[in-house]
Amino acid sequence: GVLSGPTFSSVAMPMKLYAHPDNYKTKKALICAKYAGLEIETPKGGAADQTGRVPVLETEQGCIFSSAAIARYISRINRCTALYGQNLLEGGMIDSWVEFCTHELEVPLCAWVLPVQGVFPEVPEATKCAKEDVKSAMTVLNNHLLANTYMVGHSITLADVSLFCALLDGMSLVLDDAFRKPFGNVMRWFTLCLAQPEFKAVVGDVKLCGGGAAGAAKADKKEAKPTTQEEKLKQEDKPKTVKPKSEPKPKGEAKQDKKEKEQDETKKDEKPAVDPVKKKKAVIKEGGKRGVEIEGAADMGGLQFFCTSVDEPEGDIELLLESVKAMNEKSDATEEERKGGSGHVGKMVFSAGIDQLAMVAYVAEEKQAECSCQEWLENVLSLFGGKLVSSSKDYCQGVIATDSNKNIFPLKIREALILEANNFLRKKGLFPEDNGDDDDEMVFGDDDFPS
Repeated sequence: GVLSGPTFSSVAMPMKLYAHPDNYKTKKALICAKYAGLEIETPKGGAADQTGRVPVLETEQGCIFSSAAIARYISRINRCTALYGQNLLEGGMIDSWVEFCTHELEVPLCAWVLPVQGVFPEVPEATKCAKEDVKSAMTVLNNHLLANTYMVGHSITLADVSLFCALLDGMSLVLDDAFRKPFGNVMRWFTLCLAQPEFKAVVGDVKLCGGGAAGAAKADKKEAKPTTQEEKLKQEDKPKTVKPKSEPKPKGEAKQDKKEKEQDETKKDEKPAVDPVKKKKAVIKEGGKRGVEIEGAADMGGLQFFCTSVDEPEGDIELLLESVKAMNEKSDATEEERKGGSGHVGKMVFSAGIDQLAMVAYVAEEKQAECSCQEWLENVLSLFGGKLVSSSKDYCQGVIATDSNKNIFPLKIREALILEANNFLRKKGLFPEDNGDDDDEMVFGDDDFPS
């Protein structure tokens, strides 16, 4: 294929991609190229003869082979697209998910899909194991996507592209309705990826596998219908079992049983009462630990502000305020387990509950001239019609109520709000930017962190 684009003067000549056009691994490179603003064609022959294999990317300096290497190379060409993450940490996380995709998902999925495609005969034992392995991999993805819109960060990356393409054939051929049902978060993410113009341009419309496999399972459970006249006669001769009728209970006793049953059901639905003292202690403990983490991240990366989320407050605005105050508590270096210590770092902290998303913004006194705590929080709240609950120069509180009619759910909107909070800081020059100068990057290795 020919790679070209006006923004890449560093690429001296067009590059050609030799690959099977219908293979899901080829689509991975093509989607990345769409994001990078490159055009790709897939001619036959050429550089593939040098290695005896495809895919191969032919460049002026030499050839790159293997779909993973090609996708990584294309993802790194244009740093503005952030396909390989916004920083070193995100780049490492993307690599982790790409490796997971290759070994934990693609291997078992191919063992399941390729026999269906007629590539090689099916081995029932292998297919059975493959189904279980795919289910395990999908469970990992589903759990991760419960609180994340994308696999890494706040936008599409190579991790999303790799996993999406790996699932393509499976979604069309073997992952039927019954198999997909427990993985709602994965399906939401898959649909989101498919809706992106760059994905759509390469894969087009994807028809999901219907209920074939599930239907077959149901058919097995049903008793086979007799086909010949002889079989029909045999079935008719079988003695029919009649269930004995139960004695009707007296009216008063029946009503009492019904009432007791309803009370038992109500007890099952009731959650055990939460001890407020224990709950507050857990909130403060989580906040104190998070404060130490924020302090470390700020000192290492030169951060003045930080956005994060906590679990323990469960959407309670007052408990969330206690959590943030615990983060800001002065740290005692003599304590065995340090807590707090991030009072010098401005922060916006989110906590998702069932009924609302609670938010607390904090701006230290020395930063208040550069950033208004109220303006920052109101800017983020406005994204989903939230309400400012209280305001001061250092602490501001706000909530966004759950609204199913408007598709507003705390966990679903949280990542978008964190991104908006960071964008507000970027506009004011208070958020560190990756300026693309490799000389200024700090790389940490295992030797830098002695165990």
